[in-house]
Amino acid sequence: MRTELSDQRPCTHCGDCARACPDALDPEALFFALVQDDFTAARAARLDACSECNRCTDACPSHIPLLDWLRWGKSETRERAHADGARERFLARNARLARERAERAARRREVPSPAALPVQTISHAEVLAAIARGKAKVRAIVPDRRITKSPPISGGKNS
Repeated sequence: MRTELSDQRPCTHCGDCARACPDALDPEALFFALVQDDFTAARAARLDACSECNRCTDACPSHIPLLDWLRWGKSETRERAHADGARERFLARNARLARERAERAARRREVPSPAALPVQTISHAEVLAAIARGKAKVRAIVPDRRITKSPPISGGKNS
């Protein structure tokens, strides 16, 4: 924020801005907090309660653009709050992803490897018996129909 204007002078701490404020704020304290980027102090001084009526700027004998500073401070506070919320969401997401990765790794460690599983062997006779059962099921579902040739149907003019 630019502080030097052609007719702006240093603050004389006269208190005219505080007396002119209809919201009972101290624009001087807000101004100095914002100049020092102390947004915690600005929030404590109720920056968000400013109605932006411009009376403080009109009353200032040093011609400090207090309203411009207060508007900037409000917008900067909103942007920082938005950034803080995004940072919290980002950190929560990273924590959740790390937790899920750890759970997946734990589940992988619990599953025995294929080499550790008992080997199941099946004999040749059991394989042949299974094939025979499958063929029997197919025969039960589809009855044996033999395809016979039938004489051609004549429907032409020469018959």
